[in-house]
Amino acid sequence: GRILGIVPHLLLEAPEDASAESIETTRVALEAMPGVRGVARYTEVRGMVTTGTRVVALGLVGIEPAREAALSTLADAMILGALDSLDAGGGVVIGMPLAARLGLYPGDTVSFILPRASGDTVAPLLFAADIRGLFRLGAEPDHLVAFADVDALARRADSAPIALRVALEDVFAAPGVAARLREDPRLADWRIRDWTDRYGELFAAVGMEKTMMGLLLGLIVAIAVFNIVASLAMVVDEKRGAIAVLRTLGASRGDVVRVFVLQGALVGVAGALLGMALGVMLALNVGELMYQLEEVFGFRLLAGTYFDRLPSVLLASDVVVIAGAALCMAVLGACYPALRAGRVDPAPALHGL
Repeated sequence: GRILGIVPHLLLEAPEDASAESIETTRVALEAMPGVRGVARYTEVRGMVTTGTRVVALGLVGIEPAREAALSTLADAMILGALDSLDAGGGVVIGMPLAARLGLYPGDTVSFILPRASGDTVAPLLFAADIRGLFRLGAEPDHLVAFADVDALARRADSAPIALRVALEDVFAAPGVAARLREDPRLADWRIRDWTDRYGELFAAVGMEKTMMGLLLGLIVAIAVFNIVASLAMVVDEKRGAIAVLRTLGASRGDVVRVFVLQGALVGVAGALLGMALGVMLALNVGELMYQLEEVFGFRLLAGTYFDRLPSVLLASDVVVIAGAALCMAVLGACYPALRAGRVDPAPALHGL
């Protein structure tokens, strides 16, 4: 949510010879499409910000402040100042962590260095801008991005391409929408990208990580089920005489099987409930627990990351699926020793007594 709340869902880069009127016409047409939440002009250049002897590489992004609230979460993430303070006259907003790193406050002036083509070489373009506000998204842009008015940035960095940024109601529909737009002959000269071009590998890695965590959790539960199977198998061997007595008293094989399945199910229910209770308590308090461990052992788990706390979200659906899978595996695991108990022959068992 932090990443997809700020990056463009779709980005349509206009051809170099596109006029302002054609860009505006395309913007209006895109806004009329179903599933589109908003469209605005957008530009982005790479450069550096310098304050005294400190130089930091960053991206300078041009936005339309009046439309940004409908396109991203940037307006809600403002800590000091407001996006409305950005105008064609200049000014930027930067992330609070970057401002703290550079020792900047709203009202300070910083210098930006942007690359600009000059004949066969690249010449630096320098300009100054004042800090109009600070934001905190809790993600990568806090450290690597500054936002300015799109007209001001386009005027200063004349090589910055103008694009249209599209925000969708369903962000995961972006690849399909981008594919349909590429087939539109009116957009044949436009370069169309979606958020998966930049962050697709990140989300694929997150998906793979979640799959592997599910597999590891399933293996842990399976090992616990094997313990139930082994313990019930030993109980069957120990109780062969008692099983034989029950059979001679009129108990059927099905009755014996049900007894041992019930025993395995009770063990599984007790383990699932206890594990669910401990897991929920840990998930709800993992941030505070990690803070206490860091204080005791003197290390920082999140050092070098963009997070200042360990993020944790408890989903009821995950709890139900995990506890239900553990219970089902426990009941299925109890079936094998229960069937062995049902096949016990009373006569040899009684003779052994």
